Amino acid sequence: MENTCPPSTGPSLKKRFACLGIACAIVALGWLAPTPEGLSFAGKMALALMVAGIFLWVTEPVPVAISGLVIMALLPAFGVLPFLNVTDAATGATTIGVWGNFISNVIFFILASFGITAALLKTKIPTKIVFALLRLTRGNARATIGAFMAAAALLSLFISDLPCTALFTGIAVSSILRVQGCARGSSNLGKALMIGITYASVVGGQAIPSGSAMNVMAMNVLAAHTGVSVSFLGWTAICLPITLVLLVFCWASVVLVFKPEPIAEETRERIERQGREAGRLEALDWKVIAIVAFTFALWVASNWTGWDINAIAVLCLVLFFVPGIDVLTWREYVASVSWNIVLLIGCVQAIAGGVREQGAASWLFGSTVGTMTVSGGTVVAATAGLLPLLRLICPVGPAFIAICLIPLAGMAPALGVSPVVFAVIVGVNASTTFLMGVDSNNMLSHRHGYWNMVDFFRAGIIPTLAMVALHATVLSPLVALAGY
Repeated sequence: MENTCPPSTGPSLKKRFACLGIACAIVALGWLAPTPEGLSFAGKMALALMVAGIFLWVTEPVPVAISGLVIMALLPAFGVLPFLNVTDAATGATTIGVWGNFISNVIFFILASFGITAALLKTKIPTKIVFALLRLTRGNARATIGAFMAAAALLSLFISDLPCTALFTGIAVSSILRVQGCARGSSNLGKALMIGITYASVVGGQAIPSGSAMNVMAMNVLAAHTGVSVSFLGWTAICLPITLVLLVFCWASVVLVFKPEPIAEETRERIERQGREAGRLEALDWKVIAIVAFTFALWVASNWTGWDINAIAVLCLVLFFVPGIDVLTWREYVASVSWNIVLLIGCVQAIAGGVREQGAASWLFGSTVGTMTVSGGTVVAATAGLLPLLRLICPVGPAFIAICLIPLAGMAPALGVSPVVFAVIVGVNASTTFLMGVDSNNMLSHRHGYWNMVDFFRAGIIPTLAMVALHATVLSPLVALAGY
């Protein structure tokens, strides 16, 4: 869906004010509209504030973190949540306030993940992975595209999709496309390679919790609202098989839709020469490898030790600064952190806490889907099919999780479905879209000029259908096999 109000980097002041006015009108309409049966006034306002927030995050007349802070601060004004935690003297029940909902373990995981990303990007590791795979492909265009996608998917297990896409598309442009002389906008090799890397970065991030902040946020929301905790190995056992199959569909789609031209022998020789010139791994590279391997081992062991994966990520971050290791400086770390994302996730968690506290999400789904007599399998299939479309309307991952996961997880027991099924579907869709080229991750490859929005949509049809089919059919059995 095209935004009627552009982001704050380029729109006129009039359009920005118009967007703010519409958001205020949404809140006012919620205030004036009659309160539906089964929903309190505070619950009604929680939904109104959520809708206003979504509109502001999509249109972005001000930075998304700022609009999130404003919506969060309005929760007490409408009786949705108190600012501070409040304990009822009679029952002993505690209502978690705005600030309590804002801070959670996922915030610390995200802060640590930025440090892990910054450390890996300082090394030769990504370049070494690419050139090692390129030597195996022997210049075959389709195999080369697959090698780049495999490398991007592998690295995206540990770093977020944005730097992964930026890194590998940059390497692709400098190592193949410019050397080959691929024309922007007309080269099928350029289109397939750049879109394929973009897809692989988000697909690889689905496989394990550390691959995407959205995975951890979905796990956190699930535990907070249902009490069901998914372990590191549990998520991996469920999602890794789907990821591997989906990656093959992504590769098949880009090479079938665009039919890449052959890679010249001269291009291959130059690439191999660049790989040799990169040199051997140095002390910094080995330090990062050792710390990341140690962290990954602790994550896997958490299935038995019970250690919190967020605390393990923080430990990894600390190790980068230990005297004698000194992988990162504080300035490098601070420069790598996207405070916009950190603040937005905290705000969305506070808003979602208000929606949960007032029972608004349960009421919304209960008065719609809950009135229909359908099987759990039907709801899972419908969810798998509809969420990729809803993702086009709500491109903000944290908000997407809050909107969709809370009510779906609440409905799961009545449907005879594990809430983990819905957590995976929602978490994966929150970080992944194969159809919308204007998503922030996708725009990182679009800026090189090798593909347009129609190209991206055409290539994304097969992966989207494959993801829907996998979630609708094999996800529930995998969740059951994992013991959830």
